[in-house]
Amino acid sequence: MTVTRAAYVVLVTIAAIAGVSVGVIAAQNPTGQTTTVTGRRSEFETRADLEARAQLAESQHRTSEAWLLRNRLEKGDFQEGDRIVVMFHTTAIQQPIETMTVRAGRVVQLPRMDDLKLDGVLRSELTDRLVHHLAKYFKDPEAQATPLLRVAVFGAVGRPGYFYSPADILLNDVIMRAGGPGGDADMKGIIIRRGPEVIWSDEATRTALIDGLSLDRLNLRAGDEIFVPTQHHIAWTTILTVAVSITSVLVTLIRFR
Repeated sequence: MTVTRAAYVVLVTIAAIAGVSVGVIAAQNPTGQTTTVTGRRSEFETRADLEARAQLAESQHRTSEAWLLRNRLEKGDFQEGDRIVVMFHTTAIQQPIETMTVRAGRVVQLPRMDDLKLDGVLRSELTDRLVHHLAKYFKDPEAQATPLLRVAVFGAVGRPGYFYSPADILLNDVIMRAGGPGGDADMKGIIIRRGPEVIWSDEATRTALIDGLSLDRLNLRAGDEIFVPTQHHIAWTTILTVAVSITSVLVTLIRFR
């Protein structure tokens, strides 16, 4: 049994109402997809993908990237406060689409069922984990789960703040959701922070923008901050003020000689 196209369209519509980009959810990149254990296509990186990238980063002594990848492999992708748009149906019932929140302990509370535990689970494993959980209660369940990631976009953008976005959304699309870069934005100086630590430097972030990398590909998690700095301009009035001050000092020194 497969999820009908009509049901999927409804899911996309609900997600759009919740503030999710329809184009991002619907768009698929065939060359970037991977296959999960149950054969479903996934736009997120699998555990094997992350392991291969971690080994490559370690061999090239890219310690920061290797740490991010190992952290994902160990702890999974989901944090308290993440949201997941969920739809499932079985031979007997059609469950209404719901947006669920990851609670403390990295669990999702499902009605009349045990909590779905997401500790150590990757985004690419989410749908399979959900279907396996539902199979304890229903026969032949089918599900669609879209993880939403809460990230901050601060600095020289039109609408700085926190945004829930699909985890497979491109980095530049997140910046556009925040109103786009301001007129004085320094697009070459964008960095990504996790708390006080810079996890992606301006050079690495610039490469990510050029290559069209997604939040998932950048190993981002809830609470990470995309910071767009302003360009450093020296105003002519400042230069003139400094010049006048220096001239005044020189004239004073000359008079007292």
